Amino acid sequence: MLFGIINKVIFNELKIMNNKLTSEEQKQLENWITQMETIEMTQAQDLIDNCNVAYQFAKTHSVYVKDWEKTKQKLEENLRNGILSPGVSANLHKEIIDASDEMMQNKLKKFKMLFNTNLESQFLIT
Repeated sequence: MLFGIINKVIFNELKIMNNKLTSEEQKQLENWITQMETIEMTQAQDLIDNCNVAYQFAKTHSVYVKDWEKTKQKLEENLRNGILSPGVSANLHKEIIDASDEMMQNKLKKFKMLFNTNLESQFLIT
């Protein structure tokens, strides 16, 4: 639920900040954010359900960081080279990158917080 609230705030900020997008592009961006939100919440829940050792949290966080950096770099490279999906303008592509980056940074912060909480509880239990 927290991810949903954060992402709705992100979308509202993007909507206000970017007047370069057409109304159709605004809808595409909103759909993108909704899809990412679903994926990110599923991953977050999977981490909560399945990672119960500090090392697992640290390793998972590290993998998420590397994956996102690689993905973001590829998206930005495509933007610079004009390689865009059909029906996606450069402005929309840039907004998708920015929204995705903000969601990923929030997700990584949440994972770090969850890691610290898990680590603390392990020391309290043992």
